[in-house]
Amino acid sequence: MMLLHFVRARGHQLGAGAALAAAAMSPIVAHADIQSASANARVYQPINFAVLLELEFGSIVADSLGGTVTLDPASGTRDCAGGSLICAGTFSWSRLQLTGSDATVVVTYSPSFTLTGPGVPITAELDFPGGSGTSVALTGGSTTIEIGAKLHVNANQAPGPYTGLFSVDVNYQ
Repeated sequence: MMLLHFVRARGHQLGAGAALAAAAMSPIVAHADIQSASANARVYQPINFAVLLELEFGSIVADSLGGTVTLDPASGTRDCAGGSLICAGTFSWSRLQLTGSDATVVVTYSPSFTLTGPGVPITAELDFPGGSGTSVALTGGSTTIEIGAKLHVNANQAPGPYTGLFSVDVNYQ
């Protein structure tokens, strides 16, 4: 049942048609269904990592041709190639222990970094199985990863110590 009434607008009386139009503009109460939805969240422990082994190419005798020194954690070897490079002394690839929640993490890094010293900087390329962006499981909240590298020794490289830094970024997947 609708009640019709007349509305005055600026001193004028409106007819029933105008009153219907005014009633159509008034809010209509409608019955709405209430729905529930679930919400989920997963909280992780911060990822920590400890450097168990530093990346160490060892001692290198370089000639006028230069060459490469490759540290391969999969085979446990160091390979000196090109020219007549001679590698001596101890060497190691990088070993990092990751700890956090029992989950999967993604390991990313810049593909190359530089070692600087008394001569021309030396470029090195990181080598991680699967490459940058590889997923690794933190089984039981922990895992160890090993990162190798290839050092590009320049021709006539000046003798002396060379050092550099590389970064590894680890995030939950």
